[in-house]
Amino acid sequence: LAGLARELDTQSLPQLQPAESAIRSLSGRPAFSLSLGALNARGDVRQSTAPISVDIGVTNRLSIGLLIPYVESRDNTQLILNRRGNGASVGANPAYGRIGTPAAAGTTIDNGSAARAINGTLLAEIALARTQLSAEIARCTNAQATMCDEIRANPSGAQDLLSRSNTALGAIATVYGDSIRGGSPVVPFSASLLGEQIAGTISTLRTSFEGFGVTSISETSRVVGATSAYGPGTLAALAGDSAFGLGYDRLGNTRRAGIGDVDLTASYLLFDTFRANQRARLTSTGRAARALVSLGWRFGSAGADRALDAFDVPVGSGYNALLGRATGDLILNRRFWASASVRLVKPFSDNVVVAIPLRTDSAIFTPFSLASAKRSPGTQLAFELAPRISFGDFFGLSAAYIFRRIGTSSLDANGNAGIADSLSAGSSALPADIDQLFFRATQASNYQAISFGASFSTLTSYIRNRSKLPLELSYVHTTSVSASGGFIPAVATDRLELRIYTGFPKR
Repeated sequence: LAGLARELDTQSLPQLQPAESAIRSLSGRPAFSLSLGALNARGDVRQSTAPISVDIGVTNRLSIGLLIPYVESRDNTQLILNRRGNGASVGANPAYGRIGTPAAAGTTIDNGSAARAINGTLLAEIALARTQLSAEIARCTNAQATMCDEIRANPSGAQDLLSRSNTALGAIATVYGDSIRGGSPVVPFSASLLGEQIAGTISTLRTSFEGFGVTSISETSRVVGATSAYGPGTLAALAGDSAFGLGYDRLGNTRRAGIGDVDLTASYLLFDTFRANQRARLTSTGRAARALVSLGWRFGSAGADRALDAFDVPVGSGYNALLGRATGDLILNRRFWASASVRLVKPFSDNVVVAIPLRTDSAIFTPFSLASAKRSPGTQLAFELAPRISFGDFFGLSAAYIFRRIGTSSLDANGNAGIADSLSAGSSALPADIDQLFFRATQASNYQAISFGASFSTLTSYIRNRSKLPLELSYVHTTSVSASGGFIPAVATDRLELRIYTGFPKR
């Protein structure tokens, strides 16, 4: 996220579209736009990995490696709603005792129950007025009936009033709620032009009924509008509010820590002009070459995304995968050499818990249900070319060009299509093609990056008995330079690596 600013309206909250339509009807403003105010978003993701790697030489050519990473990830998303407090056209519905939680029946009357009682009284009075007018219309069809001058003078007006009042009944219940439950979680402000227009609509209904001799709607009856807006500190409550159809545990500023995916590999030295002799490699002044192949298995022990956290950053991929690598080194002299490697990661499909409809950046506030989906990650292929130069026995510099291709991946939750019923199927908030709710494919993508690094090594000094410990310390900074195809985030990584060797030969 980078400075995103947009209205938190029915485009972001499609579940409020019925309330927006009802407010337009009640206020007589067909162009009314429901908004909780501007939503400002900024954020980034930081992840640190402390890998513990152990390589054991079985023979001069065969080794077994185990990589156990400890990963900490942090999402620094900041979502600020209605920063100035005056950008909303609607506010919190007082018919809810707490945000989205009506007071339980039989408990002490609070603001929520009081507001519901007032709304319920108005609805009951309008319903009674309609019943009384309908009875009068039926009675006045008898030519002998008396006191029917108003109805007989304007029969179409009486029928129109029944229709308008029925529309108002439904709209009031949709927006404000009734005596039992709140309606929309947001309603117009009482002290606003919009609130006055709705009050005017109710007053017009009352006057119209009185014109036909029906006086059951009291002059004091009204709907209870909002007195407070959703502001900068309320977005977390909104995200966990069942009245909005949401149930997030968190919304941004998430931290996770734990063991990531574990790699177990076996490496074999195909050929080496140094004959796997470390002393010869470090002291030789001539040209040489060597090649290594590795095969391994990734244990998806990290787990997948947490579906109840829209901005979760998992500590690993969470899927099992077959690993392959081929590496070659060309040594020109003691000071300069270059490495080239090809890596393959072939993931295997698994089942994960996801939010349905499948979540996108623009659908964070859309009501969702949890379901199981088949995840099929794309195959990853990477190529790296890295020239290196050393200065003396201790220091060196390196650079690298990295190309990575990630194949098509997909999420398929079509086995849970019945969940559509709980997501208000048929609503204009849902796509016409139901597959969009339950299936998503991410197209293949390409990614290019460059890296620069520096290293300190005591290996040459150690074999000459000038250092006490054989170790290598390196720092590498990698940054992306281009990408194409599917969604690829801009990524920069910094890697600090320490290698300590045991059983390293001396002269």
